[in-house]
Amino acid sequence: MAHGSFEQIFLALAVRNKLMTSEAAQACLREFGSQPPEDMHGIDEIVMARGLVTEEQGAALASAAKKLTSATKTERVSSNTTTTRRVLGNANPKEPIPGYQIIAKLGTGGTSTVFLAQETKPGGRKIALKILHPSKAADPRALKRFQREAELLVSLDHASLVKGYAHGQHGPLVYLAMEYLEGETALDQLDRNGGFTETRAVEIALQTAEVLAYLQGRGFVHCDIKPGNIMLLKDGRSKLLDLGFAKPVGKGAAAASETTSGTVQYMSPEQARGQADLDARADIYSLGATLYHMVMGRVPFAGGDSLEVMAKQVMEALNSTEIKNRRFSKHLHYFIERMMTKDKALRYQTPGELIEDIKTQMEGFSSLEYKPDERPTTTRILQGLRGSAGASGPVDGGGNSTRRLRPPQRPAR
Repeated sequence: MAHGSFEQIFLALAVRNKLMTSEAAQACLREFGSQPPEDMHGIDEIVMARGLVTEEQGAALASAAKKLTSATKTERVSSNTTTTRRVLGNANPKEPIPGYQIIAKLGTGGTSTVFLAQETKPGGRKIALKILHPSKAADPRALKRFQREAELLVSLDHASLVKGYAHGQHGPLVYLAMEYLEGETALDQLDRNGGFTETRAVEIALQTAEVLAYLQGRGFVHCDIKPGNIMLLKDGRSKLLDLGFAKPVGKGAAAASETTSGTVQYMSPEQARGQADLDARADIYSLGATLYHMVMGRVPFAGGDSLEVMAKQVMEALNSTEIKNRRFSKHLHYFIERMMTKDKALRYQTPGELIEDIKTQMEGFSSLEYKPDERPTTTRILQGLRGSAGASGPVDGGGNSTRRLRPPQRPAR
């Protein structure tokens, strides 16, 4: 059984014991997550209120879930201690790198571990300290990729891109000190709630597209746009993470194995084929797949293994009927279809073009008083994005857009 919160374990046990379907469990989890703080109910109360289990069954599930949750926490503490020792080795666990005091472990990936740390200088800030696993530091290829990401993050500066502060090596520890962000990834929220509203998903996509336009201006392709690399902050903003696979645009000498690095569920067809001359259009495709996942609650292409998914990214057309059946606007449908067109010549050619198109359509929503889900948020998005990359069209004296709403057309295949 996968580890998770009490609520997730409670529902997993209910599904395993055939007391409810996985769809019903997801609906209960969404209801639990959307409750106002002043009127919170336990997951057992929600499930019983829906008539899915009896009071006796609910009590039995709660008891079992508490035991598993307790065991999971103990296991995590042990795992965290082991991982920390493996990464830090014989270094001082409190201050393994001079100038940074470790507070807690934030997470572990395949190549590195990220710690919450405090700068020890007067007035020092909290930072995220990313340390390359020693086994990877001994691998020239992994070491080069880590150092490349560190150099990029320190050199780049955009409001919607995580900021790198410093990088270097102390003894065997190769590290990157970067901005500490409080929030959760878009993938975390998808796992918990099952999907975003159309307005919120478009807002996140727009902010990410702003970063892609910035990266394009600096001559780089991100190559790993996905919900897990988009951090959602508490104030509503989002920030793009992880430049580990980023590479210069149009470097024909790049190896195919490097080009196909990324996450297959969001990978562009040209990236899946191993083409070396990637540009911003590959990131636009990945952002389209991310937008699809955010509104649909699942990835556009799934399969038994990575090779099957990569084959679908190259050969299989997007199922448009499923988007239509969800009552999303025709404009959102058009954005996703054009972003994910297999032929990159038919996609948006630049992030700026994508930004301009979405902003124009959203202004059309406002002028027609179209309310897909959250009108106030839509207005806020437009106010926040005015003056950023991509023109929004001429405005008359009353502040209304004079640009006609262009009907979306399905891209040719």
